[in-house]
Amino acid sequence: MDIGIIDYLANSGRSFFHRASPACKMVFVLLFVLSIMITGDLVVLISIYITLLTLSLLTDLPFLRVVSIASYPAIFAVLFAIASWNGDPIRSAVIVFKALGAALTMVILILTTPYHRIFSCIRPFLPQVIVDGLFLTYRALFILLELMDNFIRALKIRGGLSPRSYRKNLRNFAQGIGLLLVRGFDLAERFYCVMRVRGYSGRLGNELIERKFIWSDIFIFIITLCVCSLSFVVRFRDDFNRFSLYFLYFSLFVFVVSGFYHIGKVLGVRGVLWKS
Repeated sequence: MDIGIIDYLANSGRSFFHRASPACKMVFVLLFVLSIMITGDLVVLISIYITLLTLSLLTDLPFLRVVSIASYPAIFAVLFAIASWNGDPIRSAVIVFKALGAALTMVILILTTPYHRIFSCIRPFLPQVIVDGLFLTYRALFILLELMDNFIRALKIRGGLSPRSYRKNLRNFAQGIGLLLVRGFDLAERFYCVMRVRGYSGRLGNELIERKFIWSDIFIFIITLCVCSLSFVVRFRDDFNRFSLYFLYFSLFVFVVSGFYHIGKVLGVRGVLWKS
C-alpha cells in the first residue's frame, strides 16, 4: 500500500477508533503489545489476533489491505521459527502469532491516527529534536517516494531498464540512487532555509492535545483492559488456563457477528474486503 493511501485513511476515517484520542490509542498499543509479549499461550495469542481483526473491521478500513500489511513481519517470524525449530510446532506457532498480533496492533494505530497527532502524543516523553526529526522525516518520505517513482519511470522510458541486461540495469540504478541521494540533500537544505525564513528556531509548534474523554476512548479502554487482564491471569495463574478457550470462542463469535454486520451495511462482501 502506498504511504499516501495510509495517510489518507488515517485522516479521512470516521469510525469510533478514528475519533478516539491519540493518548487512548497509544495506551491501547502499549498494553496490547505487552499482553502479546508476556503470554506464551497459543490460544490466548490467537484470541488476541482475532480481537484485533474484529477491531480492524469495526474501523471501516479495507480489511484485506490491513491484514496484508500486518502479515509482512510473519515472513521473518517464520524464518526465525524455522531457524530455532526444536520439534515443537506450538512454539513455532506462538512465535508467528506474536509477530502477527504486534504488527496488526501497530497497523491499526497508524491507519486510524494522523501522524502529527501521534508525534504530539509522544512529544512529552522524547527530546524535542527527536520528535521534530521524526516529523520532518515522515514528511520527506512523500517527496522521496515521488522522486523515486519519477526516476524509475524515466529509466524505463529511456531504455535504462532492459530485460536480461542485469549488469546494465544495476549500473543505471546505482547511478540513479546516487543522484537521488544528492537531490535529497539539496531538498533538505532548501527545506531548512525555508523553515529559517519562516521563523524556525529549533522548535516546531505543538498541537494541543485534547484531554476530554469520549465514549470511544472508554470502549477502547475496556477492551484493552479485558485483554491485558486475561493475558496476565493466564500467564501467572495456571488454574485459569481454561478461560483462554472461553476467550477464543467469544472473540470468534464477535468477529463473525461484526463481519455479517458490515456485509449487510455495505451490501456485499466485496465492499467490506476491497473498498479503498
